[in-house]
Amino acid sequence: MNIKKENAIQNIREDVEKMSELVLGQLRELDNILSGDIEISEEKKNHFRKVERSIDEYEIKISNEFTNIISLHKPVASELRFVIACYRLSINLERIGDMSLKILRILSELKQQPNLNEFIDVISNMLGMTSSMVEKSVLSFLNNDMEYAVWTLKNDDVIDEINNKMIKKIIKKSKGKFGDSQTLSNFINIKIIVSNIERIADQATNVAEASIYYLKGEDVRHSDISEIENRPDYKSPGKND
Repeated sequence: MNIKKENAIQNIREDVEKMSELVLGQLRELDNILSGDIEISEEKKNHFRKVERSIDEYEIKISNEFTNIISLHKPVASELRFVIACYRLSINLERIGDMSLKILRILSELKQQPNLNEFIDVISNMLGMTSSMVEKSVLSFLNNDMEYAVWTLKNDDVIDEINNKMIKKIIKKSKGKFGDSQTLSNFINIKIIVSNIERIADQATNVAEASIYYLKGEDVRHSDISEIENRPDYKSPGKND
């Protein structure tokens, strides 16, 4: 690998890592909000928006780096898979940033509404698991770790199941309460929060699939997870080449 190509690939890796740190920071902040006081200050909202703009800027920067590396440095084999995976990660991380900001906005509207208290623990646990999925999917890519990628893919089903149960619970709790416009609005907002957390988990699985593509040169989208896990070349964390 020539020096210019090596530097370009290192730069895009560093930008993906910085972008992922910003996204994970947003998710941790949401978890702190759900675990404590729901009141959200204007300062906190402004900081969230500022970080979201930085995430957007990283997506654009990584997209440009991806184009330049492809056109100027002609990456081959694992180099090509790596920069393609970086591009895929940037798209999914940006979407997670968008959804995190949307959740914050809804939480700020809900404030201390009593209806939220009925769901707060489950929402917090769901977000915590989803945040772990995002973190491990990114670590899978950065640390060449197949097992973290597979763990992420397997846990997407768990999040889907929690989401389905939450929706049923919201529908059950909301029956007979539609005469109160505020209560109805609260239930709708809770449903939007839960759905966005589920969508964040979907983005984490996309990151994990991009990681596997880079590590193994294989597109595993729409594949059975058990087939991937049972393959002879499946290895434990940190032991991939």
